[in-house]
Amino acid sequence: MTSAILACATCGPAGSGPTKTGPVEPPAAPPRLTLDLVAFARVMGAVAPCGCTTEPLGGLQYVFGYLGHDIDPQRRLVVEPGGLLIPDPKGPEAPHDEAAWAQAYQRAGALQERFASLGGSLVSGVGANDLSSPLAQEALKRWPLPRVLANSRAFDALGVVPHRVVDIPGADGKPALQLGVTAVHETSPEAIKSLGPLEPTTSAAKREVAAMRAAGADVVIVLVHGTRAAAVEVAEGVPGADIVVTGIPEGTEKARLGAPATRVGHGWVLEPGDQAQTLTRVRLSIDPSALAAMPGPDAWKIQPSAAAQAKELERLDARLAKFRADPAADAGYIARLEQERAALATAMAGDAAPSGAVAVTFEQQKITCKLPVDAAGAEALHSYDAWVATQNQQRFAGVKPPPPAKGQASYIGGEQCGACHDKAEEHWASTRHAGAYDTLVKVNKQFDLSCVGCHVTGFRQPGGSEVVEVAGLEDVQCEVCHGPGSIHAETPEKAGKAFGIRREAAVDVCLGCHTAEHSDTFNYEAYLRDVLGAGHGAGRRALLGDGPTGRELRAAGLEKAGGACPKQM
Repeated sequence: MTSAILACATCGPAGSGPTKTGPVEPPAAPPRLTLDLVAFARVMGAVAPCGCTTEPLGGLQYVFGYLGHDIDPQRRLVVEPGGLLIPDPKGPEAPHDEAAWAQAYQRAGALQERFASLGGSLVSGVGANDLSSPLAQEALKRWPLPRVLANSRAFDALGVVPHRVVDIPGADGKPALQLGVTAVHETSPEAIKSLGPLEPTTSAAKREVAAMRAAGADVVIVLVHGTRAAAVEVAEGVPGADIVVTGIPEGTEKARLGAPATRVGHGWVLEPGDQAQTLTRVRLSIDPSALAAMPGPDAWKIQPSAAAQAKELERLDARLAKFRADPAADAGYIARLEQERAALATAMAGDAAPSGAVAVTFEQQKITCKLPVDAAGAEALHSYDAWVATQNQQRFAGVKPPPPAKGQASYIGGEQCGACHDKAEEHWASTRHAGAYDTLVKVNKQFDLSCVGCHVTGFRQPGGSEVVEVAGLEDVQCEVCHGPGSIHAETPEKAGKAFGIRREAAVDVCLGCHTAEHSDTFNYEAYLRDVLGAGHGAGRRALLGDGPTGRELRAAGLEKAGGACPKQM
């Protein structure tokens, strides 16, 4: 009896059956830490792009729509090198009078409010143009941001520090990684004039990089308020600088698009576009085992960006289409291409997880109207446009340009021109010039100093138009190209030739508004093919012959950009 009881002590409950055995599931691997670094170049007070290009880049609502989409706000660091709030004093947007400065200050306030909302995930530099307004250093106090500057201590009392260290939390919410950020300003005579004495960039960056490493920074970022050459000098001369950001891209194309990240020295040099047209995003995916001793950039595994993958997928599709259409093509080669495409499509769908201790993706992100819209940014722009309209209507009510000097012509408006040149007026009405002012009215920008001058006739010219006083001179009329017409109207001809008027507009006349920044498809002859026609230079139009027109160039540009952006109030 006792032995039976002892034997049953190892048994399960009656009717339970045999105990199930099998392989034990291993514990789930801890998740990788994913963080995003988003880098700006100088923004220079830009809150929205000119809407006249085929692909307007920038805009507060799209910048923050992007920052809030597919980026974890707890594991995000946004950096800008300074020069955020005030236009470049040498640039085309530089304010030159009280009214223009009033608009610039409103834009600065809108920018500061949205960027400050990033809280501890923002680090800003200091740029000479930040101090170029009549407010001078007071601008840093009026629009506070978490600023850093290593090669000057002149602004310590305004909250500027040599460097900042930002904690990135892990899955448990506790600090898992530290990012150190400092900034240096290039040391040109102009910069020294604005900022005061500046320590050489390399020595200042070396000191702060060492200090940040000593404070526990795992990844170190140096913002360089200067050109790519200045950034490369820092990258080559400062051991331990993992990422160096170029603050001043040079040339129209780089100002728009920046340039891809490149390996220089110990780390990487980034080059975003300016005016928030293109941002550079760095995504780091880190294995938890690497957090105790973060590997340097030489050990980071490069992962292709979404844009690069899409381009490669397009290339593979084109090759597959070509070889599938060829009866003599090698079936084995086609199968390999299909496998390659399937693997890429899987990776693009997010099924292929990053591998290695640290995986990094670099991406140049154009800020376009195709991105999500940030409601607060959109409201800030709406409020800005409304403020400008109200203030400038009041400020410029009754203000007119000075009259022309004695014996000089005044502007008379296209209606008077059409009294004699009715066929020319009829042709003009079919061109985009005829609707120039209405494009501003539709978006409440007809009183904006940044826009109105190129959408009216004779702006701020003797006997011409002003911000509010534009009656009869709305749109790009005859006298923009041919000059003020009052003398010609009184005496149309002398000795059988047109008198008191310019017969043709040289390209320089067009380039006053058709700049690369505002009219990206402009070509003089192509645009003339639209402007000239029956009743308006038909002979000159015939000499131009066949060829692309301005409308065709613009249509091609819009198609390349994926379609026009909707006009928004």
